[in-house]
Amino acid sequence: MEEDEAGTATAFATTRPKQGLDDYQKALWNWVNVYNLDAYLQEVYAYYTGKGIYCIALSRGLNLLTVGFVIGFSTFLLGCVDYSKVHQDGTGQLSDLIIPNCVSRISGFSLLLFICFTIFYVIQIIDFVGGIIRLIDMYKFYTHLLNIPDGDIQTISWAEVVRRIGQIRDQNPGTAISSATHALDASALHHSNSPPTAALDAHDIANRIMRQENYLIALFNKDLLDLRVPLPPILDRFSGGYLNGANTLTRALEWNLRYCLMGHLFDRSGRVRKSLLKEKHPTREIELLRRRFLFMGLVNAVFAPFIVLYLLMYSFFRYFEEYHKNPSSIGGRQYTPYAEWKFREFNELPHLFRRRLNESYPVASEYIDQFPKEKVALVMRFVAFIAGSFAAVLAAATLIDPDIFLHFEITPHRTVLFYLGLFGTILAAARGMVPDAHRVFDPEILMREVISQTHYMPTEWKGELHSQKVQTEFGKLFEMRVNIFVQELLSVVLTPFVLWYSLPQNAPAIINFFREFTVHVEGLGYVCSFAVFDFKRHGNVNFGAPTEQQDERLMSNQGKMEKSFLNFKAANPEWNPTDPAGSAYLTRMENFNHQLGWSPSAARLRQQRSQTGIGGRLIRQNTPVFIHPNDTQFLSSVHSGHQPGNTAAANEIRLAEKAAMYDRALQKS
Repeated sequence: MEEDEAGTATAFATTRPKQGLDDYQKALWNWVNVYNLDAYLQEVYAYYTGKGIYCIALSRGLNLLTVGFVIGFSTFLLGCVDYSKVHQDGTGQLSDLIIPNCVSRISGFSLLLFICFTIFYVIQIIDFVGGIIRLIDMYKFYTHLLNIPDGDIQTISWAEVVRRIGQIRDQNPGTAISSATHALDASALHHSNSPPTAALDAHDIANRIMRQENYLIALFNKDLLDLRVPLPPILDRFSGGYLNGANTLTRALEWNLRYCLMGHLFDRSGRVRKSLLKEKHPTREIELLRRRFLFMGLVNAVFAPFIVLYLLMYSFFRYFEEYHKNPSSIGGRQYTPYAEWKFREFNELPHLFRRRLNESYPVASEYIDQFPKEKVALVMRFVAFIAGSFAAVLAAATLIDPDIFLHFEITPHRTVLFYLGLFGTILAAARGMVPDAHRVFDPEILMREVISQTHYMPTEWKGELHSQKVQTEFGKLFEMRVNIFVQELLSVVLTPFVLWYSLPQNAPAIINFFREFTVHVEGLGYVCSFAVFDFKRHGNVNFGAPTEQQDERLMSNQGKMEKSFLNFKAANPEWNPTDPAGSAYLTRMENFNHQLGWSPSAARLRQQRSQTGIGGRLIRQNTPVFIHPNDTQFLSSVHSGHQPGNTAAANEIRLAEKAAMYDRALQKS
């Protein structure tokens, strides 16, 4: 069957198992008769990251209730309350403000808004019910085939899940034959007596789960997406050139990007369309992609008012309590969506990527705070002093006479309670913006540690890690949360312009990239060639690759493929590449480590001696430590240490040492 002929993206076979089978036999029947192995493995992974059937069902149910609450409560606040009676004398109860039969009186724009949200909510309910049925099938797969009880999913490693999936495939050689045949064309399948079973080692499973994401990672790495907002010169000068001069990615724009690219370049089974690769003249595909961008720009423009209103109401309900309890968190930072796509590596599964980024947050925040902000600190100290003085006087007054706490009005209709909360909030926010007076200033060391987790360091940063320039550029990737929220709101209005003017110009480059960087792997299908770790074609000698490739156009930027390869090997020590060039690269990195006189045991000794870091911050013993002062490149994900005690633990230590060795190679690359 041709890939383009696949009519559904369902993971399971179109028929159900026969009656009379027990749960194990039903689970095995579903596994053997998988129609779309990619979709099935994606559901297996989603079940693992969701922590089992009960956690997933509870999470989806609560999300459904959250959406319903936001829609219902927003409708009540906007259409069922007569705010003109709030300040009238004699109004002391909520019932006096409620409009009778308010829902039946809704008309115009409010009625259209209510109908759209209701239709959306009904669709979500139907999807929730269908998802429960699929969850039950996945529960049987984990419980009866993988022998993983639901309670153990929260503690078992993904590598162990992959190992057990491989065992099932070995015990059932005919597993997913139909999925494997999708990767073959009809003539090859006709002449083949025994079509190959779909490969299911760690690398193949990661490629199937991230078949589409790997292309997005490559597009961001090669800088083929223009995400700048096209502004007129006057507005551009008003914004300081920030919007028009930098790529800005928001969740709304990311969703549109996925829909336009993945929906056009992949078929309904999630595989690259063969017609895209075989078309001799790609002009038609380029024009279709351009039209898709333009159409989605129109759709976003039509629904922008509804999306903005929902985001405002949802964000208000979600973040009010957080900022009310901890006002200083308004100055907190997080990585932007654009930074996440720049940092992410080929075949790096989301839970591993999130762990890597989460470990960088404390150091990244400390790095940003290292740079002098004396003017801001002086002003905030003054604001904190004034707000603290007012709050202290009001608090002392309530101790002397508790009745004034609720009854004494400082301004009309504003009691001591109101102003005590106001000044307390200002005091907490101001204190949060004043740096610690005992902080040790050494931004370069902190930036090295950030790089060791993010694996991101542009060439122009070399030798400049201490500079304000690097801090400014990194600050655009590690933005304040309030700024990201404002960008999300603005993007609802600005996304149509990006889809109309910026992205259509990238259509030729995108189509040509897919045609040139897509390769066919037997038993796996068409995948991004970077994700295959093809060193002969894409290797970069500057990062130690055993290749003679000189065409920079075929290489990943900043050694992304080489770093992804070492990072994947470090996360999966038992996996061995089938490509001789990959094995040669690992051998070269291992020899390089020995030339440096580095060993895993020595690294563990150094980690045990490192008790504290900058500013008294503890350094975790499972975090690789810098040895050479010029080690500014990259370090892979963190690996947990294990205490010896039995043979299994000893094997885990051996694998951890091997992973640590590749960690070191990744750093020195």
